[in-house]
Amino acid sequence: MFRKVVVAGFAIFAMLFGSGNIVFPFIIGKNFASDWMLADLGWLLAAALIPMVGYFGAMLFDASAEKYMKPLGRYVTAAFMCLVMLMVGPFGVSARCVNVSFGGLHIACPETSELAFNSIFCAVSTLLAWNPGRIVQLMGAVFTPLKFFGIAVVVLGALYLFNGSIPLSMVSKSAAFSGGFEMGYQTMDLLAAFIFTAPTFAYLKNSLPEGQRENKRLLLSFCLKACVIGGLLLAIVYTGLALVGAEYSNALQGTADEALFAKIAEVALGSAASLFVAIVTAASCLATNIALTSVFTDYVHKSILKERGNRSAVLVAVGAATLCMSLLGFSKICSLLAVVLEKLYPALILFVVARIAWYYIKQPENV
Repeated sequence: MFRKVVVAGFAIFAMLFGSGNIVFPFIIGKNFASDWMLADLGWLLAAALIPMVGYFGAMLFDASAEKYMKPLGRYVTAAFMCLVMLMVGPFGVSARCVNVSFGGLHIACPETSELAFNSIFCAVSTLLAWNPGRIVQLMGAVFTPLKFFGIAVVVLGALYLFNGSIPLSMVSKSAAFSGGFEMGYQTMDLLAAFIFTAPTFAYLKNSLPEGQRENKRLLLSFCLKACVIGGLLLAIVYTGLALVGAEYSNALQGTADEALFAKIAEVALGSAASLFVAIVTAASCLATNIALTSVFTDYVHKSILKERGNRSAVLVAVGAATLCMSLLGFSKICSLLAVVLEKLYPALILFVVARIAWYYIKQPENV
């Protein structure tokens, strides 16, 4: 079970470490410079600890969004799930995947047309989402390790080669901490707890001996350990990225947020490194986008349209919506999402804490 728990922890890390998550720590380092550690502390609270609490909370209720959100009622739950799907779909995460892919490539190949690239990216995502099963698995097996390898090479190389000093921050200590915390909302990883926890929960449950699978207390102990492993991995990687962003903050001024990773690779290791990072990041974002496009299409076709009409037509519409949204740019999308997240996230945090407290107060036999 130790090996299974470790695998589950890495799975949680892989699910949460998406396109935006590689960008925001660099932004923290760039924006808060010498106060990057305080900003990183706030960021880790919102982007690592709180999502893990949310994940564990979902597991208390058998990774069922309906059970988790039961006190809110059927209609509020349906509205909330619709909002979540929109934000992780074409009007949020999917569009940001396109932006991050283009941003990295634009550093390596400045002559690349954004409209042409985004159109091709969305078209390929749409075509592959018709039957994404094997393709997504192949992309995940090949390009996700390459992405993590690219991150390790660039981060370690940048840290080793840096010989300057981190510039002084222009904000107060409290502003650095709160800025990092609020930026953690943008990952939307707490929202993922309501829709992406089921596979990990099922994996751990099925890993138990058949006679122990209904032992909720034992199962939850392994779920908690997996969440701790996932959270620690996120914290380690995020902190490394934030440090690099702080060290190279002067060189990153004027660089688009979505292009920061490729820019650091170029400054620290040369143009060839930036092209390598751009390719593996685009490939990884493509795999993520295929999965999100397929999930959102199935949600609209099954939950909204009740399987009326043609799924292919819905898929094409989703791809077109992603393209249109991506043309707004990474920063604009984040600004629009922030309007919702600033209101939604604090309320969601309180809800998660209340549900966990209710579970242990009302069901002491499971403690």
